[in-house]
Amino acid sequence: MPRTRHAFLLALLLSASLLQPACAQKGKLKPITIAQFGHVFLYMPLYVAVKKGYFKDEGLDVKLVSTGGDEKTFTAVITGNAQFGVSDPTFTAIARERGQGGKVVAGIVRGVPFWVVTFKNDIQKIDKPENFKGKRIATYTAPSTSYAVMKKVLQNGGKKVDAKIVQGAFGTLLALVKANQADMALDIEPIVSVATSEGAKIVYSPAAVLGDFAFTGLTVSDDYMNKNPDDVQKAVNAIARAMEFIQKDYEGAVKVACADFPEVKESVIREALRRLIKEGTIPKSPLLPENAWNNAISLRKEIGDLKSAGAYRDNVDMRFALKVKTVPSASPTKPAKR
Repeated sequence: MPRTRHAFLLALLLSASLLQPACAQKGKLKPITIAQFGHVFLYMPLYVAVKKGYFKDEGLDVKLVSTGGDEKTFTAVITGNAQFGVSDPTFTAIARERGQGGKVVAGIVRGVPFWVVTFKNDIQKIDKPENFKGKRIATYTAPSTSYAVMKKVLQNGGKKVDAKIVQGAFGTLLALVKANQADMALDIEPIVSVATSEGAKIVYSPAAVLGDFAFTGLTVSDDYMNKNPDDVQKAVNAIARAMEFIQKDYEGAVKVACADFPEVKESVIREALRRLIKEGTIPKSPLLPENAWNNAISLRKEIGDLKSAGAYRDNVDMRFALKVKTVPSASPTKPAKR
């Protein structure tokens, strides 16, 4: 009997040891690096997906790294230093023109989420580009989307406006205005709401000029997408779930934003987040319509950053977004209602 019992216990321990690796493997998360332009409030779907554990639910252990530039972000993706990138999606087309492949697999930010703010009382509301004449407008450093948008506005359909773009690093534009190195700044949320809380006023928005616009996307290299389609689907799933959460739970989204941006007052965060949701800047789904892509590509071609067609079919792949259960019924080639 003792010998039989010993054999039974040995068999039990052996079975447990054989099962342990399989169980451990099942619960193991795959490390994924997502490169981003910077820690940007507009990327709230990304931060919600991280903070709410949506990436982990998909089996991904996400690490965020900031590159300091849209072009640098896509370079990180192409070189394999990051599996995904979050930045201006048109850099996939710019890179493809240079012989590097990549795809936009999800939209993160839609529209043109810029507003021109100023602290100067003598500057009135600007209703047409000509009113920028003689002014100094601060934007982020070229070839950022901020710089590209302002350059297009000042080109004014071929009737160039005599104004100066003052380039500055992310987070420094209001300081340039306060130091009188610029008259106004083209900035994003929550910086716009920070400025208005300090007495600034919004004098212009380029959204009406540019229309629906592919502002920020989740990008991946062709090689990684072809070899790891399941991981791409998981990442898009997490982003879609975060977008749904933001739309349905404003207070929950505010809580995440306050935790991620503790240096910003809650009242400012509430105003900024409300504006982004209301104007569709934070989209309801990761689907990126073809017309939004074409508007963004048209801007890059107009200012000389892109010479090729930058075709939607060559640079955008919405099959992953279309498989997400939380995505509303909509065609990726037609603009979603805003």
